[in-house]
Amino acid sequence: MSSSSSSSSPILTSDQESQLVQFKEFTSYDESNEHDKVVRLLTVCNWNLEIAVARYFDNDFPTLFDDHPITPGTSSPPITIDQQQQQQQQQPINREIPLPPPQAIAFDHYPFLDLIPKLPKAIPIQNRWKNQVGLSTTNDKQLINKKMYTYLSPILFILALFPKLIYVLGIGLNKILGSFFPNLFKLLGLRDEPNDFPRKPQYLNKEEIESYDIKTYIDSIIGETTDIPIYKGLFNDAFNKSKTELKWMMCILINSECELSNKFIKSYLNNSQFIKFINDNNIILYIGDVMYPEPFEVGNCYNVLSLPYINLIANVSSTGTTFPLMSTVTKFQNFDNNLINKESFKKLIKRLQKIIDKYEPQLISQRFDQQETQFSRLIRQQQDDAYQESLLKDKLKKQKLKDEKLKLELLQKEEELIELLKIQKLKFLKLNSKKVLLNDDKPLVKGEYTTIQLRNHQGERIIKKFLKNQTLYDIFLFVECKNFIKQECESLKVSEIEFLETLNEDDYKLTEDESYEHQFKFDLVSPMPRMKLTPSKETLLKDVKELWPNGSLLIEMFEEEEEDDE
Repeated sequence: MSSSSSSSSPILTSDQESQLVQFKEFTSYDESNEHDKVVRLLTVCNWNLEIAVARYFDNDFPTLFDDHPITPGTSSPPITIDQQQQQQQQQPINREIPLPPPQAIAFDHYPFLDLIPKLPKAIPIQNRWKNQVGLSTTNDKQLINKKMYTYLSPILFILALFPKLIYVLGIGLNKILGSFFPNLFKLLGLRDEPNDFPRKPQYLNKEEIESYDIKTYIDSIIGETTDIPIYKGLFNDAFNKSKTELKWMMCILINSECELSNKFIKSYLNNSQFIKFINDNNIILYIGDVMYPEPFEVGNCYNVLSLPYINLIANVSSTGTTFPLMSTVTKFQNFDNNLINKESFKKLIKRLQKIIDKYEPQLISQRFDQQETQFSRLIRQQQDDAYQESLLKDKLKKQKLKDEKLKLELLQKEEELIELLKIQKLKFLKLNSKKVLLNDDKPLVKGEYTTIQLRNHQGERIIKKFLKNQTLYDIFLFVECKNFIKQECESLKVSEIEFLETLNEDDYKLTEDESYEHQFKFDLVSPMPRMKLTPSKETLLKDVKELWPNGSLLIEMFEEEEEDDE
């Protein structure tokens, strides 16, 4: 049982397993999705492959059991073909309404169908011939070329006791029945025809196998390059191509060590009518030399008795009413050396064409069913692809909307943060501006402060006294607040005193949950020696020799700040 079958599937017998494998080979159904339906179909068809396969290729199979579950082991009573056709004519087909389950058809009108001889089954060859490559020896080749009287049958010993007349009678029987029972007469020592199928291939060395090219050999026999469309590949590859593409396959076996085979090549294969016959019927032509392992294995598999050998293989049945299988439709061997001529060639081609015309309608019908099945699967595949593409588009669309929403949220948060920083900066500057100016009213004792002269890029000069315990950060904060007050006064057109009166410390005090770290947009530089100060809250002014007991600083605005101001 296939591993893809569901756990709820019924347990099948070994015969049913075999039937299911054959059904898979014939239909190539989608085992992952259609396994349960196929088991139900085979159940209601009483495990009749011909009925089940025909029902499978109906257009309604995809919805066959969707709304009509069938219990395994039970089936509807059989109906005749006429009854089924009458039911189909009376009931119009509605694709939207699921059809009832299929019923097993009783072939009452074909009571002797099983008595009709079936065509011999054609099968691919085994790969055991590959194991023989490289095992060739000189003694093996000498044994092949010798007369094959290796073993004397006890029957031959008994016949030796009788008069010579019995032996002559055996030779006569060989001429009459030797083509039908060659192995029997070989066993009796009464037959050793050069056209018989050999006991083993002659060329087994790896180098000989690699140099094997039947087309080159045929051209060398004919004496010129021919247009014979010989299949370039192994027999099994040609066999599978014929099976899958529903084409005719012709297998021709020859013996390169036999004069009759060479005569056959010159008279039959080197004929424009033969090439036209192959091309017109789109036949896959396999030709092999039985002196090599693979063609020899083909001859063994198909019980070839005499060479040259021709057969026609196709996926057909003897009557057209039974299920088609790869079969040997016809075969020709036992060619007479005196009858290989143009007249016999015409008869052979006429016979082959007649056989092809007889069975070709079956292949045409199968090709049509195959195309219809492939088209249906293509439609389903396109529908699935379109559905998957639609899902993908919806997914991408949702993802795009999600990304746009996220981007918008991030932009809003960024704008809110910028606005919050502006508010916090305004609060910070207003709060510290009043504190800075209030310090100017306090009396200072000499030795407890330093006097610092500040000059900006516009040449304006400010002199400010700072306590020795104040830090570098306090100088930066003083400069920032002075610039802020100046800008606000110019904007409001008021004096510093009037602006400071509007400031209320409680109104601009930062709340506990607000953490704001002010960033200064300028540098303070000591000109001699040149030294750039940092707004450190730890460094006291008395510890900076450039600023104690007095000093001079230049205010250098950042370029970005200057551009923003402009």
